[in-house]
Amino acid sequence: MADMQLRIDETIRRVLMPLRDDERALLEQSVLVEGIRDPLVVWRRGDELILLDGHHRYELAQKHGLNFSVVEMEFGDESHAVQWVLRNQLARRNLTDEQRTIVIGRYYNMLKRAPHRPADKGDKLSPLAESGKTAEQVATVFGVDSRTVYRAAEFADAFEQLESVSPDAARRVESGEVKDAKTMLPKIEPDLLPKVAERIARGETRVQDAVERIRREERQTTRPVLQGVYDGLDIRRGDFREVLADLPDRSVDIILTDPPYTQEYLPLWDDLGAFAARVLKPTGVLLAYSGQLHLPQVIAMLTKHLRWWWMCAIRHAGASGYIVAGGRRIINDWKPLLILTPRDAPPLNAQFNDLIEGGGRQKELHNWEQSTDEAVRILQTFGQPNALVVDPFAGSGSFGRAALQAGMRFIGAEILDPEGESR
Repeated sequence: MADMQLRIDETIRRVLMPLRDDERALLEQSVLVEGIRDPLVVWRRGDELILLDGHHRYELAQKHGLNFSVVEMEFGDESHAVQWVLRNQLARRNLTDEQRTIVIGRYYNMLKRAPHRPADKGDKLSPLAESGKTAEQVATVFGVDSRTVYRAAEFADAFEQLESVSPDAARRVESGEVKDAKTMLPKIEPDLLPKVAERIARGETRVQDAVERIRREERQTTRPVLQGVYDGLDIRRGDFREVLADLPDRSVDIILTDPPYTQEYLPLWDDLGAFAARVLKPTGVLLAYSGQLHLPQVIAMLTKHLRWWWMCAIRHAGASGYIVAGGRRIINDWKPLLILTPRDAPPLNAQFNDLIEGGGRQKELHNWEQSTDEAVRILQTFGQPNALVVDPFAGSGSFGRAALQAGMRFIGAEILDPEGESR
């Protein structure tokens, strides 16, 4: 039946693991000598025959005019057909450990994302087929534990995000060439993913090494903070926990700061909260930019030391950012500005609109420099002329420039590496 036309369904094709070049060559040699011995598996959907198993053999049959036979299977809908394809993939002996993990993760994610689908008779893995957690059902069938299933689901999500950014990088990951991909890829922050993908595609063999090199390059391309870049600024070189330790208790009116958002820097938020609780006046306020991904942890750490007051949404100016992380695919249009006060503070003496039109990022002196105009408006809302503004993560001092424009005093801190570059 060399002339039989089968339909290639894109949803099904996407969950199939590709053959390596050497495997494809061996398969072609085999079918040219022995023909296509094993039948292709198809699903009859209306008048169409949807190919489920045997895509490479079907391709070779078309290329060389070879005969083949088919076996039909019945499914209620495409979801159950894809589930069968995923289970069938694990029967392949030549899957890498990464590919097996992706298949298990995809299967679990498909079941969790389709809880409304009715169970097919005899389908033990249909979402509503039996009681118990989906992960436990998947774990039992595939001979792993539930924790392995959860980790596989995270890795499958991270792999698909990587694939959407760089198919070449994804192919290297699934082939097993990136040694720490299973553990490290799910931890990559959205802003780093394109850069990590580029390095993997170029031959990087460890995700962690790619991240470290990217961070080093960012530090090297960031112009250093120089004390006195703007007249009247006091920017101290070093860790704020050390170089701002001499600030008297209850001496600061406003802390306006933009700490790093990535997971590795989360402990700094706890230290920031303790520092603010010590140095803020009873009428003082902490205003902290934050990302959304780790916002619950950030708020929990700050409120160990301070009283939660409110949160503003700063609308991004210009193009929106695209966040891909932990199964999330989000067009990001705003950024939180967290507002906290000392525990014994009186009611905050400010009236403000909690939707703020942002001024966009500036990169004149620092990779993550925030808009000076935006900061001026924020400072004027929460402080008076001659107020003391402190920024423990001063970067290039853009908030200091804003403080001066608002008629306020400023002290900042920024860590410099041994070459004098801002981190």
